Amino acid sequence: MKRMPDAPLVEAPALWWLVLMVLLAGLNLRPLLTTLGTNLELIRVDLGLSSTLVGALAAIPTLCMGLVSLAGGWVIARLGVGAGMRLALLLIAVGCALRWAGDWLPMLALATALAGLGIACGQVLIPVVIKRYFPSRAALMMGGYTTAMNLGAALGAVAAPLAISALGSWQASLAIWALPALLVALLWPGRLRVFTDDGPMGVPWRSALGWRMALFLGTGSLAYMTLLAWLVPFYMALGLTQEQGGAMLVAYTAAQIAGALLVPPVAQLQPDRRPALALTLALLSLGLAGLCWAPTWGGACWVVLAGFGLGGSFPLALTLPLDYAHTPTEAGRLSAMVLGFGMLMGSCGPLLFGVLRDGFGFSAALIFLLLATVASFLLGLTFRPPNRDRSGTGPLTVDIKEISP
Repeated sequence: MKRMPDAPLVEAPALWWLVLMVLLAGLNLRPLLTTLGTNLELIRVDLGLSSTLVGALAAIPTLCMGLVSLAGGWVIARLGVGAGMRLALLLIAVGCALRWAGDWLPMLALATALAGLGIACGQVLIPVVIKRYFPSRAALMMGGYTTAMNLGAALGAVAAPLAISALGSWQASLAIWALPALLVALLWPGRLRVFTDDGPMGVPWRSALGWRMALFLGTGSLAYMTLLAWLVPFYMALGLTQEQGGAMLVAYTAAQIAGALLVPPVAQLQPDRRPALALTLALLSLGLAGLCWAPTWGGACWVVLAGFGLGGSFPLALTLPLDYAHTPTEAGRLSAMVLGFGMLMGSCGPLLFGVLRDGFGFSAALIFLLLATVASFLLGLTFRPPNRDRSGTGPLTVDIKEISP
């Protein structure tokens, strides 16, 4: 397997520009989901849709993320990370802009699918950028990138009702997110490149390690998507108002941001990710157990524990393919498989939770999530550090021309 050749040392200003671009790109990968969810009831009433139809509409982005992520190797081989990321951000911008005509359901579905396609491409390509340009700081950069995604999700949720008041329609509140995506697409360095002659570009279906990583991320996505969809209804069933349930959701999101900020820098200090994985998944398990058996006694404590555990474990799960890959291309192949299968698993979570809730109640549904998290905990213990140094602090050797816009 070929290694990346050395290139002239990158100057600090150019490197910081690339860091900024990665963070800004991350900010644009989640508002589509939260703005759609926040406006879902308005869309249902305004378009006269059934709950089944709006539920299917809400599932489109996650399904696109799962399916298209599996083709990430093809995107890297054909477009490269520079042009590929610009295309991803442009797809998000076009998809968001088309939502201005969202009063016609086929157009709204098409717009959602296009933006979901862009998100999927971005989620595959950004780990490749991190592997190529920040090989000794992968966990730290993944933490920053994940934090940016969580902040984007929070901004989308908070801004949606304000945008409706200012612009007069839910269609406009969905469409305005085309502007930041377009801006980052124009600023993104188009010369970023990876070396694609180090092996096949397809998804490594025969890799046992890849399947373990995919299952690991899938169980985390299952918990994340399910709690995002069902946390407010769960607390409303306990007697809280919708506003109080929404406050619990805010606490959950804030705890995720804290976990994404605090855990990766600590995990970066040693090559073995297992202690950090075990701690974060133990916190998630404790939070789920509290929600199941003592939801009113612990108040927001259980939500914060679950959110912090998910926020800390998710960037580590995204870092695993970078740890074990020898080259950016291999990292892209593994990331495509892990993200693709993980997102497909996560998209099933809310539906399975709803089926269990209808048949057996909230407790049985939460036990299902808890068992999945315990399985993830055990799986995380199998990720021994690779037999090479990944904690070096040597200079970054890439061409400064690659990073310029």
